[in-house]
Amino acid sequence: MNLLRPFCALSAILLAGSCVSTPSQEDLSEALFANGRPAEARAYGDFLVARFAAMTNDPETAAAYYAAAIDTAPEKSGIAERAVFAALLAGDYPAGVELSRRASQVGSTATLVRLTLGVDALVRGKDSEAANYLDETEYGPFNRVIAQGLSAWRIADDQGADAAEDYLRDGLTGDADLDSATLYMMGLLQMADKHDAAALATFDALWDSGARLAVGVHAHAQLLAASGQKERAVEILEMFRDEIGQNAAIDGLRADILSGKRIRPNRLSTREGAALAVYVPAAALMLQTDDDLSGVYFVLALALDPDLHVARSLWGQSLDNAGRRQEAIAVLSRIPKSSEFYATSRGQMAWALRREERNQESLAIAAEALAHSSDRGLKIQLADLYRSLDRNGEAERLLTEIIESDAEVNRQDWRIIYARGSAREQTGRWPEAEADLKMALALQPTNASLLNYLGYAYIDRGLNYEAALDMIRRAVELEPQSGYIVDSLGWAHYRMGRYDLATRFLERAVELSPGVSLLNDHLGDAYWQVGRKIEARFQWQRALKLDPSDADRARIEAKMLSGPDIAVLTRAEPEVPAALAVARQP
Repeated sequence: MNLLRPFCALSAILLAGSCVSTPSQEDLSEALFANGRPAEARAYGDFLVARFAAMTNDPETAAAYYAAAIDTAPEKSGIAERAVFAALLAGDYPAGVELSRRASQVGSTATLVRLTLGVDALVRGKDSEAANYLDETEYGPFNRVIAQGLSAWRIADDQGADAAEDYLRDGLTGDADLDSATLYMMGLLQMADKHDAAALATFDALWDSGARLAVGVHAHAQLLAASGQKERAVEILEMFRDEIGQNAAIDGLRADILSGKRIRPNRLSTREGAALAVYVPAAALMLQTDDDLSGVYFVLALALDPDLHVARSLWGQSLDNAGRRQEAIAVLSRIPKSSEFYATSRGQMAWALRREERNQESLAIAAEALAHSSDRGLKIQLADLYRSLDRNGEAERLLTEIIESDAEVNRQDWRIIYARGSAREQTGRWPEAEADLKMALALQPTNASLLNYLGYAYIDRGLNYEAALDMIRRAVELEPQSGYIVDSLGWAHYRMGRYDLATRFLERAVELSPGVSLLNDHLGDAYWQVGRKIEARFQWQRALKLDPSDADRARIEAKMLSGPDIAVLTRAEPEVPAALAVARQP
């Protein structure tokens, strides 16, 4: 009886319904959708689209959908803040400013909103408005440094350099890292106001403290050269290059001093100085991250000074780091031929194209860049590009040019010599390669990559076994977490017929770098030699799933049928780092 009760109830409902009129399907649809989607639903849908766009590296779409959600979202300020961030990340400064105004109107006091409005006020020359937005007490440590730098240039414009200097001194924290940026800004302000003696004292103290900021070192050297201290100027520029790396502006100034050109100190305008106040911390941030976050700040710096080409160069690099290579190429293409960063930007573009596997375009850009400039940093970039394309002969030619030029100024760069040694080995010129590798190792005796490369090169040729093993062991001691280097040690023992010992090290190498096809391949070979043939085939199958080269794939597939041919061995090529990372320091 109980089972019938639901059906009876349903019958009653149906019978009751038959006594009243029912709306048509069309009437029901009209009643439900006459007023469109609820505002909350529209806002939530726009928010979800924006979030998805942000997570899939499409900040332009994210900004548009966040903006659409601001007016209808229950929580407006948070949405508006996301919209500002996405617009600036997309490189759209005008949209960032407009969205910052909307965010402010709905009650947002977020750091990026205030900072954007402060920059906009400076761009428009609205000093009191900028002062309100740039109150540094509203900012966290990183953005506080930027706000202080911007405020200092605003104060200098309104009240003079002495007032700005006092303001900066009051803001010192005692943290050497944070304070060095503030002190460099003080030196640039003093220099802008022609207080050259005070500026030199500030820069000298910073240099002696070990601080190395390219824009500050450049200004320091300008003042030294202009005051007749040209040898000292060249000395600090060369020390910067040796300690930090290549920088187009630094190298250009050094060349000008050595050629006898008259050096005139660059007196920054308020907006140029303010742009550097944003750029300097942003550049430091970019060097510590592998994403495009710093691009937000480069966009603000370029709004203040569109001719700050070093900011455009680093912005392009940050986009490339984040995989936004089409945007990186577009940004870098806007650096004009007249800029000292033109050659560097073309090298960056060539590499962005290479990473997109647009190799012919990459080589064309590289050739155009080299025709335009014989810049050392550019040659290094292009040599690395050629090496990545297995065009080692062309790489060797460029690296030789660099080494010969270095010799003229009594310079030996172990990284360039190492890179040439690798290129020569790849082209079968072993005696010359050995000479380069030994010279590089003499200059850098504790470099794990060098020890590993030379040690394995010997073992690969049946030379100097014990000395070579000792080199690789030292490399493992220096970098015990490198799968490639541990693999070299295991593979060396394999080549010497010590299969049990080889298996031990090759297992560890695969633990450290499980996603490398050739390391799994090697472990399979070792398992086979010690009789663990099922495990060997498992490792080879794994190696096949890890995207080996066509040649390696054919070789591994052959081993799956008959085991490894002891006479045909392939080693994991040691990772050879870029010849020299071209420093684009702040």
